[in-house]
Amino acid sequence: MTGIGIGLALARLLLLAAMAIAGILAAACDGAGPQSPAVTPSATPNLEATVAAMVATVLPAPTPTPIPTATAAPTLTPAPTAMPNLAATVAAMVAAALPTPTPTAPPTLTLPPSPTPTTVTTPAPMPTPTLISVAQLLTAPGHSAVTAGGKHTCRLDADGIATCWGANGDADKGQADPPDGAFTAIAAGYEHTCGLRPDGTAVCWGDNADGQSNAPSGNYSAIAAGHGHTCALNAANGAAVCWGRNEYGQTDVPSGSFTAITAGGEHSCGLRADGAAVCWGDDHYGQSGVPAGEYVAISAGELHTCAIRDDGGIACWGSNASNQSPPSVDGRFASISAGKRLTCAITPEGEAQCWGGWEREDRPGPDGAVVNFTVGDEHTCWVDSAGEVSCKGSDRYGQIRPPPHSANKYTQISTGQHHSCGLLTDASIVCWGGDEHGETSSPDGSYQSVSAGRGHTCGLRAEGAAVCWGDNAYGQALPPRSIFKSVSAGWEHTCGIQTDDTIVCWGWGQHGQATPPEGTFLSVSAGWDLTCGIRTDHTLACWGGDEGWESNSPDGLFQSVSNGGGHTYGIRTDGVAVCWGRDFDGQSTPPDGVFQSVSAGWDHTCGVRKDGSVECWGDGGAGPPPPERPFQSISTNIGSEGYTCGLEKGGRAVCWGSNWAGWATPP
Repeated sequence: MTGIGIGLALARLLLLAAMAIAGILAAACDGAGPQSPAVTPSATPNLEATVAAMVATVLPAPTPTPIPTATAAPTLTPAPTAMPNLAATVAAMVAAALPTPTPTAPPTLTLPPSPTPTTVTTPAPMPTPTLISVAQLLTAPGHSAVTAGGKHTCRLDADGIATCWGANGDADKGQADPPDGAFTAIAAGYEHTCGLRPDGTAVCWGDNADGQSNAPSGNYSAIAAGHGHTCALNAANGAAVCWGRNEYGQTDVPSGSFTAITAGGEHSCGLRADGAAVCWGDDHYGQSGVPAGEYVAISAGELHTCAIRDDGGIACWGSNASNQSPPSVDGRFASISAGKRLTCAITPEGEAQCWGGWEREDRPGPDGAVVNFTVGDEHTCWVDSAGEVSCKGSDRYGQIRPPPHSANKYTQISTGQHHSCGLLTDASIVCWGGDEHGETSSPDGSYQSVSAGRGHTCGLRAEGAAVCWGDNAYGQALPPRSIFKSVSAGWEHTCGIQTDDTIVCWGWGQHGQATPPEGTFLSVSAGWDLTCGIRTDHTLACWGGDEGWESNSPDGLFQSVSNGGGHTYGIRTDGVAVCWGRDFDGQSTPPDGVFQSVSAGWDHTCGVRKDGSVECWGDGGAGPPPPERPFQSISTNIGSEGYTCGLEKGGRAVCWGSNWAGWATPP
């Protein structure tokens, strides 16, 4: 279209628009004064649509302009976006011509403004509470969790193995004797302990006078041990289950589900999913009267209870005889533990703060950051950032002296009278226990085997030389210069098999125990005053003995032999164990069945069956063996203080029984 045609069209359009505006103004002025227009919204002309239709009618459809062949855009051809927006122009003219609406009338054409966005600052989330009774505690390297009971303490290692120390209860209640196998959680009560297996089943040991150690069947996600009762949470629905003493209703659990559970002296508490805390049982001191609020963690002590609010603050209720309730600390906390007269909480940074106490001057807590903290009756324990367990407080029962922990793996273990030794996977020897004669001071170097005697130890170097250390009163620690295949340290003498399969012995030989017979042998075992060996034809030969009948070895073919403190065990090639010698305490009366290895001690004997299970018989205070660990070998000590060490199939050394000088605590 030419410029003249466009001008005539615009003039005609403006004329028609003016006529339309005049009609609209006349209609607006016919209203009834200052009130809102009487015209309904549907009667208002759509000016934009009308004008757009007029423009479409007046202006013919544009003829497409051929695109120039030149690479540059045409200089005089306006871009399509330069065409004036006639509909918008006319709409603006109409808005300017209409009278301003009165204040009481709602605006006709004004849209509500968009709300201004409000920036909300989200507070930093509170750390997830670290509770002693849940599996999430398996985080610290080396050690993962620690729990303090009445007079004992237990540790749960990162591999799920439980270790306990301190009081073991009157009449051997056994709260410090955890069963074998892995756990995901552990909780120490007053004189009993409970743990959760990886499959969620609960296992308890120790005092069971009120049934607190009779864990019901089921799968649980958390467990807590109190004074005489135990509580756990059902893994499927969060329902709480309690068992044991119920004098005050501490096992009468309210209905509904819980996210956390804790057991105190004679009361129990739990947290609901909405953060509400619920307590039941004894309330003589108000320990079950929960203040209103929402909580993220809770811990029941003996006569008081403390919890962490959803803002990180702490609330306590119940007895305050030792200032253990209410708290005297401020700030935000991530976990909490209430004991008998002390309460401690951990900040998100790992700082432990405690209040209350036992009327002693030393600080009950650590000086540095901790991962886990637990309060018992009169002692506290924690796991530091390096994974080590430390304790403070009363040590009347040894509850603040955790045994050393090591990731050492062993290939052999041997027990003497008051010490034990093991051969590590790196071919070095480590010994522990009594060191009166230097019997635990093993020389450096590489070894292929080790044997612990009464007060001396001998190791066989990688090249076959024998090296001995410790007591040498009879020359038992002074081996001849020879190359050996094996070596065995006895009470006060030692024997070894040389490369030509003959046996040579040195040390005390008053009863002939150091004078071996001629012939070739497969193995040798030096005992108290007797020595036995298996010949290359698998027949048995014994020499020494002060009574005369110890050396009366039975006929038959044997695969192994072990000498103790007056009795001897041999395993025939068919796996049947045969015993002879002293039997005052039943140490020479084996149970029925087949064994792969047997070790004779002083007053007791232990054997490993084909499936790796261990059985012990006799006396000597060795205690019951771990019932579930599969062992590859075992060694019983030859002293009257009975203890036993075994080597698991995975290379972990485990000892049980008497432990006066730490001889049953392998590093």
